Amino acid sequence: MAVMRRLVLTLCAVLSAAACSDITFEGGGPVTIQLSADRTDLPAGGSVTFTYDVRGTYLSGVVIDYGDGVADSVFTQGAQSAAGVVSHAFELPGSYTVIGRAEDSATGTATAEVVIQVSGA
Repeated sequence: MAVMRRLVLTLCAVLSAAACSDITFEGGGPVTIQLSADRTDLPAGGSVTFTYDVRGTYLSGVVIDYGDGVADSVFTQGAQSAAGVVSHAFELPGSYTVIGRAEDSATGTATAEVVIQVSGA
């Protein structure tokens, strides 16, 4: 019984000391985004696959705006990095600037863009 009481007191002392410690965490860094497309010239109705790679300190999300009134978003829940793939079909001919935006609660935002040329079918 005395050993058990000593163990509990020691454990409490360790936990109390840890709770009072000055602990800092420095991770991540400035927010960055890389955005690429599997192709940039396509006929109307064709699809493009976009790949994004995001780094930061406390990422809150990634938004891919396709330039045609449609956007996709991914919630990253405080991650320091996120990568993924999204696809989008461009229905009408034209030039579209696709903008990827990484949002970081600690360091702001970063953007990257890819221009897509869609020809008539």
